[in-house]
Amino acid sequence: MRTLQLAALALVLAAPPAVSQQCTIPANVPRTRPTRIDYVNKDIAVDSYGLSISWSPQFCNSPAGKSPANEWQCADHSFGFVVHGLWPQSSAATRNSEHPRFCQAPQMLPANVIKPHLCTMAGAQLIQDEWNKHGSCAWPNATAYLDQVEKLYKNLVLPDLKPGRTTAGAVRKAIVDANRSKGLRPEHTEVRVISGNRFSEFMVCYDKDFKFAACASSGTPDSIEISVAAKK
Repeated sequence: MRTLQLAALALVLAAPPAVSQQCTIPANVPRTRPTRIDYVNKDIAVDSYGLSISWSPQFCNSPAGKSPANEWQCADHSFGFVVHGLWPQSSAATRNSEHPRFCQAPQMLPANVIKPHLCTMAGAQLIQDEWNKHGSCAWPNATAYLDQVEKLYKNLVLPDLKPGRTTAGAVRKAIVDANRSKGLRPEHTEVRVISGNRFSEFMVCYDKDFKFAACASSGTPDSIEISVAAKK
């Protein structure tokens, strides 16, 4: 246990307060396919928001990340954190399927809408799908949604996590410490893992005015041992 605590502390100490990621937007935006509708909740009130931020190395180590469709994110670049999506939330929801979703008919987004945001949300299909699934429930159009994503993301300072074994609490602490001057507190964050307790993403929660707010769940308990994937 003492060894794990020291490793967790090393992760925090090794994480610089800010990361500058090199990103080159492609000349040609990959073509997208129609967004698949899973369920529609267009009449549910929006009470809060969650900005979900993924640890790109974990995705890139997965079979999906190694596919040719994700070469731009996973072969051509070495991202740390990237945005998964900005999600309108309902306080009455008891599971994911009860949050607002697909509030407008799905759209095929033009390349000129997608292109400016590829360094923040590292995938043309992802950008289109996140607008259709989530953004359509709280914004009048995709441009307004994606501009809000950029504003929230760029207000955060994202540490460069050291790979290896640590705890969920150490990851949370690294993120909160980097943003404490902005008012971020541990209760404003949710740490998420996938099978094998592999760190996949964290969420920052906001109220309807986009001020930090307590998340409905803290996600993975701070004491849980997790692994952080390495960049290529």
